[in-house]
Amino acid sequence: MKPGDLVKYVGSAAMYRDRVGVVASLYGFNLANEIDSARVYFSGLEGKGRASAGLGQIEGPLHPMALDELEIVSESR
Repeated sequence: MKPGDLVKYVGSAAMYRDRVGVVASLYGFNLANEIDSARVYFSGLEGKGRASAGLGQIEGPLHPMALDELEIVSESR
């Protein structure tokens, strides 16, 4: 998975179920700093769900997602 890929949410959160978004960036959120998460743009969900303010993050358009919650629909070039 890489920035620009079109992905589908396949996790359990009802708000995101079957939503398609674009990967904006990848990052590691563990002690080893291994890439295990992505920031994803979901149209129409700006500032909602995981992109809302709280727990040290500011409101914005990008939703933090674990890579195992996402399935690649179309890879970017």
